[in-house]
Amino acid sequence: MSKPVGVVFIHGLAKKPSPEKLEEIWLDGLGRDNPRPDCFAAPNPGVNLEVRGVPYRFNYYADVFYGTDYETEFASYYEIAETKVADEQGLKRIESELVPPTPTTPREKAFLESMEAKLDVAAVPTLAIEPEVKGGTPIGPGGSAELEIASWLPASVKQAIIKKAAMEAFYFLFNKEYVRPDGARFQVRDELRARLLKDLAEIRKVADKVVIVSHSMGTMVAYDVLRNCPTCTHVDTLITLGSPLGIQEVQDELRAVDAKAVDFPAKTLDRWINVYDPLDPVCGADPQLANDYTPVSGRTVVDIKESNWGSWRHTITHYFSGTQLRAQLGAVLGIGK
Repeated sequence: MSKPVGVVFIHGLAKKPSPEKLEEIWLDGLGRDNPRPDCFAAPNPGVNLEVRGVPYRFNYYADVFYGTDYETEFASYYEIAETKVADEQGLKRIESELVPPTPTTPREKAFLESMEAKLDVAAVPTLAIEPEVKGGTPIGPGGSAELEIASWLPASVKQAIIKKAAMEAFYFLFNKEYVRPDGARFQVRDELRARLLKDLAEIRKVADKVVIVSHSMGTMVAYDVLRNCPTCTHVDTLITLGSPLGIQEVQDELRAVDAKAVDFPAKTLDRWINVYDPLDPVCGADPQLANDYTPVSGRTVVDIKESNWGSWRHTITHYFSGTQLRAQLGAVLGIGK
C-alpha cells in the first residue's frame, strides 16, 4: 500500500510563538476557505491537511535564538483597522531580542552591511502602502485573519525587523556560534541543518514523497540542506515563499564547493516552485530565482508572482491565502479543487 505525500514546513525570521501555536496559525491560514475575497477571487478553497489525511512536520528553530521566550502578544497577529503606534518600550524589546553579531573578517562585515542595505531599500515601497488602499478592509481581533506581522506596524519597527533578518542570516550563513542569554550555545548552521535533516527523515517514514514548504529565512535552510548536505533524503517539491535566495550575498555563502554558481539541487530535488510578492521587502531586492539558480538535468526554478495585500507583504498567512500557491500545493499533494 502506497503512503501519502508528506509536508515539512519551515518558518522564517524573528521570534515566534510556541511550536504548537505557530502550527495552529499556519494550518489555519492554509486551510481557511476564501480568506480574502477582496484580494483573491473566489472560489479559493483552503488546503486542509488534517481533513485530507496529509502527514506533516513543523521544522522549528526560533528557540535557537530566543529559547522558550515565545511570542505571546497575539493581538499583533491580526490586521486591524485602527492605526497602532509601538511605544518606546515595545520597540526596544524588538531590537534587543537578538544578540548582535560581531563580524571578524572584511567579508563578514561587508555581508551584514550589504544585506541590511538591500532589505532596507526593498522595504521602502511597502512602508507607504496602507492596507485599506491595496487590500480592502482589514480584519480585526476576533476575526479569522491571524497574521505573522501586522501591516499597521510603524516604519521604525519594520526597520528593526529588517535588521534582525540580516543578523539571523549572518549567524546561519557563516555558521557562527550563538550564545543565548540563558547560556545555551549553538553553531547555528550546523544546528539548523541537523534539525531539518531529522524532520525530513521522520516524514519519510510515513510518506513516499516529501514536499517542503518554506518561508523567509527558512528557504535558505531548505536550499542549504538540499544542495550541501549529502545525507539529505530525496524531496519531490520545494516551495519557497518570500525568499531572500535572490540576494547575491546570500547566494555567495550558499554556493556549493563543487559549483561555479548557485544551481538547482537536482540530486535531491525534482521540482522547485518559488512564489513571490514583488512588494515583499524580504524578497523584493530580487524576487525571481530562475535567472540565478543554474538549471541542472533540465530542472529549473518556476517563479510565480502572486501579490497579496497590506503594507507588510512578507506575512506567511498572506502567502497561504493565494489562489496560485494553493493550486500548486494542492496539485503536488494530489488534492483537487
